[in-house]
Amino acid sequence: MTAFECRRTGRTYDVGPRLDDDGRAAVHAVEPASSGLALKQYAPETLQRRSDLEGRVKAMIAAPPAHRDGPAGSVLCAWPEDAAYVEGRFVGFVMPRVDTAGARTVQDVATAADTTWRERVLVAEGLTRAVAVLHDAGVVVGDFRDSNLLAWPDGRVTLLGCDRMQVEDPVSGGRFACVADRNAATPPELLAAISSAPRTPSSDAFALAVLLHLLLLPGAHPFRGRWRGPGDEPAEQELMRAGLWSYAGDGRLEPQPGSPPLDVLPETLQRYFRAAFVDGARHPYDRPSAREWLAALVGLRASTVSCGRDPRHAFGRHLRGCPWCAPGGRPAPPARAVPAGYHSRRPAPSTGAPPGPRTPAAPHRAAAAVGTRSTPPPTRPDTSPPTLADAPAPTRPDTAPPTRRLAPHRPAGRQALRAAAVWAAVLAVATAGVVALAAATRPSRPAVPDPTVAAATRTNPAPAPTTRPSDPTAALESLRAQDAPAVERLAESWVAQLATLPAAAAPDRADAAVLAGHDRLRAQHPGAVLLRSPGWNFGGDYWVTVMATPFPSAEAANAWCDTNRFAGQDCFAKKLSHSGPVDGSARYRR
Repeated sequence: MTAFECRRTGRTYDVGPRLDDDGRAAVHAVEPASSGLALKQYAPETLQRRSDLEGRVKAMIAAPPAHRDGPAGSVLCAWPEDAAYVEGRFVGFVMPRVDTAGARTVQDVATAADTTWRERVLVAEGLTRAVAVLHDAGVVVGDFRDSNLLAWPDGRVTLLGCDRMQVEDPVSGGRFACVADRNAATPPELLAAISSAPRTPSSDAFALAVLLHLLLLPGAHPFRGRWRGPGDEPAEQELMRAGLWSYAGDGRLEPQPGSPPLDVLPETLQRYFRAAFVDGARHPYDRPSAREWLAALVGLRASTVSCGRDPRHAFGRHLRGCPWCAPGGRPAPPARAVPAGYHSRRPAPSTGAPPGPRTPAAPHRAAAAVGTRSTPPPTRPDTSPPTLADAPAPTRPDTAPPTRRLAPHRPAGRQALRAAAVWAAVLAVATAGVVALAAATRPSRPAVPDPTVAAATRTNPAPAPTTRPSDPTAALESLRAQDAPAVERLAESWVAQLATLPAAAAPDRADAAVLAGHDRLRAQHPGAVLLRSPGWNFGGDYWVTVMATPFPSAEAANAWCDTNRFAGQDCFAKKLSHSGPVDGSARYRR
């Protein structure tokens, strides 16, 4: 095969050099290289064996997550963007081409001795952000295969093998099951399930927690340690089922000698690991969501400081000194005492009041553009652990009694827990002197008024909304036309860019999701306006939401994002121009 046609766009491309081949499919570069695409071509026997592939790829194209920030931006996942055909026969799909130079797998980052703590935190945040974006779009990863998780030292993470994930057809509502193998990160409730069993975000949450544990506690696997209980040490699968996390404070299993103490992590992250591995063993929906992990990791990254003695060392500001320099490898005492074996499921709300109705998390780029798909939760199973967990466990004098378990995590209607966890993560970092820019929380008003921004907004307000057509595609075009004068006044200025999603991916459902995401941003930030990228300096056809405020510099635009507490990749500076360059026109925040 030397050429192929893309069905959605009708464009024809040439097949470039082969980049990878696993026997099931081959990945090729796409010519011309300026397309920024790669082709995944299935082997004939794969297409014969899996007749669902064409329908699966079409469903993925019809409802994409916010998987890329334009051709010059980072790629969170190599999501299908168009189906490929040769003489009318389906052969595969095109996806963003990922330059793997300098990349390592997440597992390599976690196990390498030369990985710095700062890099571990950045990669943990990048991995969690990618999973959160997929969950926002109703996608379940299912199989966190090591070779499909690529990471770079600056914290960028890209997920490959997206055609193995669990997705839903936005037209028929049918589900395409994930293609997953059992491995060390398979959640305990699925160890005995068939490989095609439906997955949920809570099952992803277990695998994510295992990887975060390996990253943030170097060399420490959550279920490998020194066995102090009776008899031979049980298999890891039995420890998972029983919720015997090595840092749980249960005298039967202790961390391996030389493992970092749990105090290197802030209290919120300690609680989240307990919820993922101990509480979640019996009730999987108690596990923190990817959004909750992300909020806590953004706070940890914001509070990370460098060691004055060794610049290679970094640590969270909740500690009084560098843990890696302390005698015997033990950390200096934390700024606030954290009792060993602390059992609270979630941090309490910052007000101290009981959790109220849960407000939906503020949209990340995926939520802003695609929306969060809610499905009724399954009946909560009580996956009671076996006799291993029922055996009396030795207790430690310094182990605090368990606190009240909060209501379980569920795929829908879990507002109170996420709100409480997110605001408590912000509070914990603020206590140490740093405000966490929580990725899951966007207040409708800035915490600190910015007179410059306020003045600029008043001089260039967004147009008042008018009656819109009921058809989402027509409504988007109506909004674009209505906002066009305000957008035109932004030419050759720096602006704050809030959301980006490929246009015309699939009218109907996709446009409805774009419209809903833009409406949410506009409700929170009334100065937001909509533009379509053709004619502007973007490398493709996108619906873009920006603030109708011209800024004198990229720094000023990014300061607005900081003031409004957006996460790093959710809001950044963009130099809008009709003829300016695409590359270099965006200044990202971290």
